[in-house]
Amino acid sequence: MKVYGYEITPEQDAAAVSAMRGNFRAGAVETALTRSGVPDREGIIGRAADRILQRERRAGRIRTNPANKREWISTDGMGGRA
Repeated sequence: MKVYGYEITPEQDAAAVSAMRGNFRAGAVETALTRSGVPDREGIIGRAADRILQRERRAGRIRTNPANKREWISTDGMGGRA
């Protein structure tokens, strides 16, 4: 996926998805992207995290719970999950 001209590699995408354990916030996904080498400039990290979260939500693998935290609900092996 390309975000503001930067290509998010499959490894970086998988790192972001692996940060989605149990209840989590978007910040955990952003931290995973930072640690995997995505540059912290021009809003790349925030936008990439947002797009990955949208993709996983649309696929039915995460939802937002009443405490306003996201929650991983699928173990179908998709998105880097086992």
